[in-house]
Amino acid sequence: MSGNDVHVNSALEAANMLVHRWPVIVAATFSIVLFTGAILLRPIVIQRAIDDGLIGGDRQTLLIATIVFGALALSVYVFQAASTYTTAWLGQRFMRDLRVRLFSHYQRLSMSFFDRENSGRLVSRMTADMNALTDVLNNGFLIVIQSALILLGTVIIMFALSWQLSLVTLVIFPPLLIGTAMFRIYSARAYEVVRDRIADVLIHMQETFAGMRVVKAYGREPYNMERFGAINEDNFEANIRTVRISSMYIPLIEWLGGFGIGIILYFGGRWVIGDAVTVGTVAAFIFYLDFIFQPIQRLSQVYDMLQSALAALNKIFSLLAVEPELRDPERPLDLAGPRRGAIEFDRVTFGYDPGRPVLHEVSFQIEPGQRVALVGATGAGKSTIAKLALRFYDPTSGRILLDSRDLRDLRFADLRSVVTLVPQEGFLFSGTIRENILFGRPDASEEDVIRSCRVLGIHEFIQALPDGYDTAVSYRGSRLSAGEKQLVSLARAFLADPPVLILDEATSSLDPHTEALVEDAMARLYADRTTIVVAHRLSTAEHADRVLVIDDGRLVEDGHHRELVRREGAYAALYGKWAPEPASSDVA
Repeated sequence: MSGNDVHVNSALEAANMLVHRWPVIVAATFSIVLFTGAILLRPIVIQRAIDDGLIGGDRQTLLIATIVFGALALSVYVFQAASTYTTAWLGQRFMRDLRVRLFSHYQRLSMSFFDRENSGRLVSRMTADMNALTDVLNNGFLIVIQSALILLGTVIIMFALSWQLSLVTLVIFPPLLIGTAMFRIYSARAYEVVRDRIADVLIHMQETFAGMRVVKAYGREPYNMERFGAINEDNFEANIRTVRISSMYIPLIEWLGGFGIGIILYFGGRWVIGDAVTVGTVAAFIFYLDFIFQPIQRLSQVYDMLQSALAALNKIFSLLAVEPELRDPERPLDLAGPRRGAIEFDRVTFGYDPGRPVLHEVSFQIEPGQRVALVGATGAGKSTIAKLALRFYDPTSGRILLDSRDLRDLRFADLRSVVTLVPQEGFLFSGTIRENILFGRPDASEEDVIRSCRVLGIHEFIQALPDGYDTAVSYRGSRLSAGEKQLVSLARAFLADPPVLILDEATSSLDPHTEALVEDAMARLYADRTTIVVAHRLSTAEHADRVLVIDDGRLVEDGHHRELVRREGAYAALYGKWAPEPASSDVA
């Protein structure tokens, strides 16, 4: 698809979002047309005042012209105010709807999309690109419409007043059109680069802020500053390129305007002497020539804004065109009835890159209420199994079943109500502790929240905070310790009360005292609940009903902790490296 096709498609998409606002569009159009008409009639009034009032000596005509000119001035004020308000209202509604549409689209996209895309670039679509569109809708759009109508109306009136003087004036149009065409070509390319450079700046800033602890721990501030300097310099050069283009075009418009007035004065003056045109007509032509160049100057001044906005619009609608790789089935199976929580992997093969499988023909069954630990070396595929059980991805081949139903046949909402994940790092959102706990079950009562926290053993800890459950949590819970964040994250999952709970070693970030507290509460919560634990520490596996050993994407052992230690296979080797004492004391 060519660049022009992309522009056209983006414009059509935007128009589709606005079409249901047609009453406001009609009101805005009516206001703009009346404003334009009032502007264009003023030189005609001046012409009559000069020819009939001043030169003709008709005082009544002069008085009427004065009154009409005042009425037109008032009309310009009223209709410009109306057009400004209606177009701004329309633009802000469009921005509101577009933000919601883009954010909702993000929610629907698959995890594989977020694996590929940089989060800073996605944020840039919602910030820098949206700001570029806002600037145009608040200022540029109205300027473009009004200027285009004034320009068209001026040309028509000028030919109606004097076709001879109009033809002479046309000499300025070839260089004007050529210069405008060249400006459009070069500025369009330049502003596309500017949008990319702005995104690069935002990406680097976001990565730096997110990884500030690592930066300071390794003393890499100078490196980060040097790298940011290079990125910022590229952004500077991209913007300077647009300034350079504008600095050559805008003075050309000014010079052509002055040249056009000179032509009108010379030829108009000669034709006034020969009685071919009137003095009022020459005066009107000078005003109308300004009406030609003033809109063109205004258009040239906002053209960079329009190009920036169009580039932003293209990026936003290109992102909206990305289809989720995983979708709800057209005819989903119902999960009505008791949700037992039985999980089965049936010859599952999967790779984030289809050509490089991470899992190979993995098969196992987990009975309802069973507590299973996934163990293996780093990169063996443990976390991948957990992600597949949540249907963050679909297997390349094979099936994953929940209560004998293929996950691909279930609605995402139904699946996520049955299977809940507690990640290794407790992630909290901005808000209160209560809001974070309710995230997994918004309709829960205050009593439900407190009961879950009491079971988990964190009620007293929360009550001791300055505002208790109403204590504000900053971005990612930075005001809480790692252990406290994980406790709140666990409470969120327990309140949701899913039949299947997947934990990516949810206690690995807790201190011994907090871990003991959580383990005691979790032991009660494991009852009648299927639990899959991605175990990074083998103490977790010791207490599991069953241990699945993953090695290089394959299931190599399956059994109870003691049984696997006795086999002296892959698990025994892992346990022997981890355990402070030989395994025999545990088996005895």
